[in-house]
Amino acid sequence: MRRVMIGSAATAGMTTLLLLLPVHAQSAPPPVPVRTAVQEIPLGTVSAPRGGGDVQQGTTEDVPGYETMPVLTATQAETPEFSLVAVTWSLDPAVRNIALRLRVYDDAGSPSGWTDLGTDDVGTAPNPEATANGEQRGGSEARWVGPSFGVELEVLTLTGADPQDVRLILLDPGDSPADAAPSHPQNTVEPSEAAANAAPPIYSRAQWGADESIRSWKPEYASTTQAATLHHTADSNDYDAEDVPALLRGIYYYHAVSRGWGDIGYNAVVDKFGRIWEGRYGGIASSVIGAHAGGFNTFTFGVSMLGNYDVVGTPPAMIDAVVAVIAWKLGLYGVNPLGSTQLVSGGGGTSRHPAGQTVTLPTIFGHRDVGSTTCPGQYGYARLDEIRTRVAGQTPLTDISNAAVAAARAASGQTTIVVRGADSTLFTRTRTIAGEWGPYTALPAGVSTLGVAAFSDGAHLHLAVRGVDGGYWVTNAPYDVNGVPVTWRPWVALGGVFTSAPTIATAGPNLMTILGRGTDGAIFQMNWDGSRYRGWTSLGGVSVSAPAVERAPLGAAPGYIVSTVGLDGRIWRIPTGADGPGATGAWSGGMLPSSLGPQSDATGPTPAQAGTLTIGDSRRGVSLLNPANGSTINVGGVATSTVGIVREPDGGVDVYVRGTDGQLWASGWSPSRGVFSWQPLGGRLF
Repeated sequence: MRRVMIGSAATAGMTTLLLLLPVHAQSAPPPVPVRTAVQEIPLGTVSAPRGGGDVQQGTTEDVPGYETMPVLTATQAETPEFSLVAVTWSLDPAVRNIALRLRVYDDAGSPSGWTDLGTDDVGTAPNPEATANGEQRGGSEARWVGPSFGVELEVLTLTGADPQDVRLILLDPGDSPADAAPSHPQNTVEPSEAAANAAPPIYSRAQWGADESIRSWKPEYASTTQAATLHHTADSNDYDAEDVPALLRGIYYYHAVSRGWGDIGYNAVVDKFGRIWEGRYGGIASSVIGAHAGGFNTFTFGVSMLGNYDVVGTPPAMIDAVVAVIAWKLGLYGVNPLGSTQLVSGGGGTSRHPAGQTVTLPTIFGHRDVGSTTCPGQYGYARLDEIRTRVAGQTPLTDISNAAVAAARAASGQTTIVVRGADSTLFTRTRTIAGEWGPYTALPAGVSTLGVAAFSDGAHLHLAVRGVDGGYWVTNAPYDVNGVPVTWRPWVALGGVFTSAPTIATAGPNLMTILGRGTDGAIFQMNWDGSRYRGWTSLGGVSVSAPAVERAPLGAAPGYIVSTVGLDGRIWRIPTGADGPGATGAWSGGMLPSSLGPQSDATGPTPAQAGTLTIGDSRRGVSLLNPANGSTINVGGVATSTVGIVREPDGGVDVYVRGTDGQLWASGWSPSRGVFSWQPLGGRLF
């Protein structure tokens, strides 16, 4: 068997997205239907194994409590290539609680670690023909494992009946040149359907290579749409943009054929890169009935986030897309996103409500609200209030700065950068006075759902992040003798619900301010006055970026100046107080446009003549702006985050940014050397 060598999916600490060369658009290859290859291996049941099945006592890897249990096993040490794994069994409501353990083999024959494969909690599809023919089956989630060439499976019954006619499903969804470079979204929305509310960009079924020959379900339609249901697919988060079409083909085959539903269950799927994909056949603008929430498929629009958001935070781009597609769909049917509706349960599946029961639900609800499931995961479910509020504005808030890199300088001269890794964990990295960089170091219990903000008071590094609850949290750590932050203090919750990364600064000893964008687009401020936090107070305005904040310049009264990008795409500024929060003047605009959220180098305790702002040109190249006179210095590059900035003693600045390759890059400017060349610093930023 010919095997293709692939790179390891694991990286140390953090891995890489700032390619500094221009990328020229080319014609995308046309999408074509792609057939999914399937290996279906019968295993029988624990009392009567057959085919590839066997029975052993206990699990291969010792698991407490499982030592004496009979385990149905399958070992396929060498198989044709596959990328998705699933397990099905005869549909039986008595099968209530089983454990599935899985490991796969790479092209060198080395096994992965054992992992749990969750049982699928989507529910029963509305396919009466399949039910009558006995074709529908119970099943697990479909797990994306990437290119694999062997598999081991263990099936344990914890409570309830043993699953019968167990089958191991190995799927190779094939590939297409169009997977890596999909053309512009081909919305399948009639102009009349979108008249009341412009449809967001949606990739069609054809664009992800749906093989319509395997679709056996004839669309059924409800009389209207009353609500939207949020899901996650609960599989791997370790996928690249070019993997998504194949992932969708695998889920489609598994739902349509292996489970007997005749089609993919979700009406729409949103990936972590913020792309929306058409799901179930029948018209995404229509009230076509999906198969996504057992007992509550009729009158609902099922949107699923691609990945497992019970274990990692939800990417901002993905939430933006969820808001966009739900706002459009509910707008078509005149649904109030802050209201409630009554739905009648169809029962069955994993429904929490018996058939015929009338249930009052929010018009945007999570799958767990109606089913016995954790879907859409703890991090996905925590975003529902924000999603409702943003959808209520009809036009979702945009954010040109949903990823942030922060940097600050200790009094002894060392610079520490703070970034968010691919798993939403926070990492720091410190540069010595001699210019040598230390390793990336993870913050204990530090998780950010957007970017991070930082300032140094000379002796401590202070951080602010948005947590999984949508509110802001702060912490700080003293520097050691080498200028490295150590011994982080417990996180302190500041509350609120925000739609941007925070910003943070000090105006002097025992003074601090934290700002961010609220759900209405306005900038909100909270101040620490030396004894207590005061706020939140709205500064008004409507922003499309996270704000920047700087200490008032030398000679001015203690206070702050806040900068942000307004609806006109230009920098706007407003002065605020140092003790109590709130504006001390009016917003002033008319400054340069920016494609990036600004950041300032004047966040620390030492007043400057004037702070420098980092902004982005029309191509997201980095520029340095002197807001006092409007002059700029072009540093170049192509940024995919806001730009962390640190002022050096000679008046120059160092800048740090995430590039198009995901890793951290550094550049800067000094009066004597001019603009520095860009240097990669590694890592994979999120």
